[in-house]
Amino acid sequence: MTDSAKKFIKAPLGIYKRIKIKAFILADYLASLGEYWLGPNGSRSSPSKRLIPIGKPPADGTTPSRIAVFVAYSKRLTRSNKAYLEALNKAGFAVLYINNETTEEGDLNGISNLSWRAFDRRNIGRDFGGFKDGILLLLEEGHLQRCQLLCIVNDSMQFIPGRNADALVRSIEEFATSDRKALFSHISHQIQTHYQSYFQILKPDVFLSRPFIRFWKKYLPLSHRGHCIYNGEIELSQQVYRRFNPVETLYTSDKLLEAIERSSPEKTGVLAEEVLRLMPSPARTAQMKKIGYSLNQLMAKSDKQEALSRVELYSVPDLIENGNPSHIAAFLYPFYLHCPFVKHDLGTAGSYTMAQAISLFKEALLDSMGEEHQEEVKALADDFRDLIYARGVPLSYNNRLREAALKGITGAFVYPSTYQ
Repeated sequence: MTDSAKKFIKAPLGIYKRIKIKAFILADYLASLGEYWLGPNGSRSSPSKRLIPIGKPPADGTTPSRIAVFVAYSKRLTRSNKAYLEALNKAGFAVLYINNETTEEGDLNGISNLSWRAFDRRNIGRDFGGFKDGILLLLEEGHLQRCQLLCIVNDSMQFIPGRNADALVRSIEEFATSDRKALFSHISHQIQTHYQSYFQILKPDVFLSRPFIRFWKKYLPLSHRGHCIYNGEIELSQQVYRRFNPVETLYTSDKLLEAIERSSPEKTGVLAEEVLRLMPSPARTAQMKKIGYSLNQLMAKSDKQEALSRVELYSVPDLIENGNPSHIAAFLYPFYLHCPFVKHDLGTAGSYTMAQAISLFKEALLDSMGEEHQEEVKALADDFRDLIYARGVPLSYNNRLREAALKGITGAFVYPSTYQ
């Protein structure tokens, strides 16, 4: 069979597959609406009914000056979450731990020791549903009105202890004494400019404002991925966060550019190969013949094992700003900006091969924690490996279209072209 004949056959199959995925997404959205309006944990329930206390209750009813709403989705206290909670404690936050799963009995004490209060939650609305319940509970009990810093995070990121975690704690302290009203980890310019919801710290000007309170009171906690992204993450930025200035974003393309320039030997520049190896594999983009100018610059220099000039180095922020920064800069930020966060879904998104993601994560752990912590590094790397392999790659969902639609695996990662 000729190549043209194969393409002729594949085209209708590809269209049929996309239609099926869209149909599953729509069906899931309608089901999530039904769950909210008709189910026992939706409109007929409340935060206090959905939140089930676990572990030890707090010793008294006083309000901590810093509160972190930490939304997890795990039956156990993972090594990553433990390290994350320890860093939040080090930064002075009393943790309101909300688990959208049922916590195993053996981990209750560990969570209690790291938390101010802890709950299992009847899961409706995913992480944004957990954020809503935590914030409204704090508001109802009067704690929100009395605290000075509110941190809102989830466990969708694998955490890197050591130097990277310490850098985050220092950044929090600098923010606390600054005139900035909010602190975010990542900013994305895809769809609409918005702050990504993995990590946010707010001052009272923001979290006691009418737009903030109104948003959370009106937000419908639907268990639908697209709803959480568009009506949750993006709308929260549009309706609330972008009204306040100045704010600070920790990991950005301009800060990365400066860090790479500082790290390169004087006059020789940084090797393209060293930068490209930390970025998503360009194989799929090349196979689909969608390599844009910026990616081509990096690949050409890398193939020749040459250094990037200052002009050519601009290709890196060009790719980050036109794509998803938590994927394109997944390891650039940890290595150059000491970011302690790495996304869980690098394999399922197809941005990194599983082997590449695991290898780079272990290298990032060693870089942050040091050779003297080999055993802990291995344990954290093994946790990440187990997670990556359990989730699989885009091909793993080729015949499981409904599951792919629910998890947002509607296509494998391809590098963006500028203004595409």
